[in-house]
Amino acid sequence: MKRDTDKLKENLILTGVKEIKQNGIDSISLRTVAKSCGVTHGTPYRHFESKENYLNTVLKHISTLLDSELIKDVDVSQNAKAQLIQMGVNLIDFAKNYPNFFEALFIKFPFKYMKFTDKTISDTSDFPGFSRFKDVVILLRKEENFTNSESESLLHFWSFISGLAIIAGSLIGNELDNETIKNTIRSMLEIYIKGERQ
Repeated sequence: MKRDTDKLKENLILTGVKEIKQNGIDSISLRTVAKSCGVTHGTPYRHFESKENYLNTVLKHISTLLDSELIKDVDVSQNAKAQLIQMGVNLIDFAKNYPNFFEALFIKFPFKYMKFTDKTISDTSDFPGFSRFKDVVILLRKEENFTNSESESLLHFWSFISGLAIIAGSLIGNELDNETIKNTIRSMLEIYIKGERQ
């Protein structure tokens, strides 16, 4: 019986992931998810208690996919700058390949999952994509002896790369190939590092 319950719960999560992938987060409805799974509309509430808990679980699942995409071709033996450039390219590829996932995680995310302080940005939930990015920015700060706050560095890099991902995923960015994106991120990092050294 427990196995059937776990299987149904997983099916509800995967159905939500599929719904977001195809139609975006705005269109997701627990009634539709239940119908797709062949269960009553109250079943998702029995497993997740609320739509908020359900969406949070589905978005954690999507964030795990983002995390695996972020680390593709990242060579941890390289310096943080090289790792961050590859992560930036990977985030932009994720935005192009999974536009509704990107939108759900970074544009229309229905929960506050980051806490901003003067010192840092904390991940208040278990969303591994941002945590991985943060680790590399912290390593870059150490390698380059940044004097600004960790919070500033994280906000600057995350804003730049996610903004570039939005542009790359739009009609404006159709002509941006990976080499152009890589060079743009590299150039931004060099300007930033040079500014920090002065």
